[in-house]
Amino acid sequence: MTALGVIILLIIVATGVAFFIASNRYIKIYEKLEYENCTLDEETTKQVEAEKEQYASTYTAMTITATVLCIISAIPILCGAFFTQHLFGNQIDSLMTGSVAITLILIAIGVFFFVKTNTIEDGYDILLQVKDYTPQNKLGRKKMRKYATIYWLIMTAIYLGYSFSTENWEHSWIVWPISGITYGILEKIFSMKSDDVASD
Repeated sequence: MTALGVIILLIIVATGVAFFIASNRYIKIYEKLEYENCTLDEETTKQVEAEKEQYASTYTAMTITATVLCIISAIPILCGAFFTQHLFGNQIDSLMTGSVAITLILIAIGVFFFVKTNTIEDGYDILLQVKDYTPQNKLGRKKMRKYATIYWLIMTAIYLGYSFSTENWEHSWIVWPISGITYGILEKIFSMKSDDVASD
């Protein structure tokens, strides 16, 4: 059963990688819109705004569904804990394995809804150049993109250097959330500088 589980896992991973590669090919065609100014004529702008407004109810419903699924995803494991005292050995293992599986399924569905709905919403924002995709923010993203590879290589070096030197692997993961937050702060600083230049 262990060997069968590993085989199924590898098939799922291979399928996922294939989808990632295929979708990345199509995404790259429009990737520049995330960093470059997008000029639409008045008619097209009104059409995009109308479609975004029409999508608003779907966006709200899918976001609520995803949030609720992620919140309640812990319930199967918590419910399973109530029955462990009445079970023994393999029964407990089977119960908890099933509970964890249900939890992961709920989380997977929730994440799918989050990614799908936000990808569509971001697409409208990129075309209309609003929220996180104003001309100033786009310029900040473009500037930060030049240093992104160096930045993440440095953070990876810090993570590995600290982890190997201290063998404190259980806590060294904190480097990644800090790196993500710092990256966002630097990108925002670039955007603010771009805004100041535009104002001058």
